[in-house]
Amino acid sequence: MDETKPWRLEIYSQDYTNDCDDIDVQMPALVYDVPHSDGSGQRRHLGPKGFAITLTNPSDRLRALVDGGYQVRVLKVAFGSETLRVPVLFHEEWVDRDGMRKIFGCMYSDPDRDPKWVTEPDSDEGQRPLTLATKEG
Repeated sequence: MDETKPWRLEIYSQDYTNDCDDIDVQMPALVYDVPHSDGSGQRRHLGPKGFAITLTNPSDRLRALVDGGYQVRVLKVAFGSETLRVPVLFHEEWVDRDGMRKIFGCMYSDPDRDPKWVTEPDSDEGQRPLTLATKEG
């Protein structure tokens, strides 16, 4: 694990670059499928991007961070001069069919900021409409 790598990995400003053989970083976007009004097809619209990382052949130090996705850790990945800092949860580790140990982590999503359905107080008409609310209002 001590060869020069084209990437760097830090967690809470500690260098973990040599604590695994390889990383696979993905930034998938949520995709919304919207049907055409005439039923002839659909359009796709991109939503927010996510983040996922898979670490191959992690050290015991990295393996110790896997906790089922409970603790948020600030991860920084750098490829050359390009860097990405993201809050990550390390969910699981496993051994694949080839015998390689791997760790999976993904971006933390703050449940307090996620959209939530709330029940509004009774209106004059006796109906209780539902409103989609976020922390911002």
